[in-house]
Amino acid sequence: MKCPECSCLDTKVTDTRVFPDHTSIRRRRKCPQCGYRFSTMEVYCKTELTVIKRSGREEEFDSNKIELGLRKAIKADEHSESKIEKIMQNISQNIYAHYPKKISAETIGQFVMAELKQMDPIAYLRFASVYKNFHEAHEFEQEFKNLEN
Repeated sequence: MKCPECSCLDTKVTDTRVFPDHTSIRRRRKCPQCGYRFSTMEVYCKTELTVIKRSGREEEFDSNKIELGLRKAIKADEHSESKIEKIMQNISQNIYAHYPKKISAETIGQFVMAELKQMDPIAYLRFASVYKNFHEAHEFEQEFKNLEN
């Protein structure tokens, strides 16, 4: 696995954790070159899942894109890794349970926002501001008001 910090190809697994439902594995890794620590998720795919983008283009589902968005939205604290793990597990279960072949990128975004709204309202607002492409402050303010209701 390539280090996201320095691109070294020789990262080492320091910890492996199997989720209780045995459908995914979280691996903690460390780069021997720069010392950067990061996590990877291994999730089995029942079938090849296709994501339909807003443009109509189709591409293979990549859970790493969801995790990257979550990492940008969730501020790093002592609970961030467990939040990300839990959200990734919930989203994967929802996607594969309801959309075995194709899913829209919009639906995936809705799953992410629903999870963040429950678990971390501030991260929800960060994610929503990018996902919904806010251009003006009143859009952010309206989303905040919707969050309070």
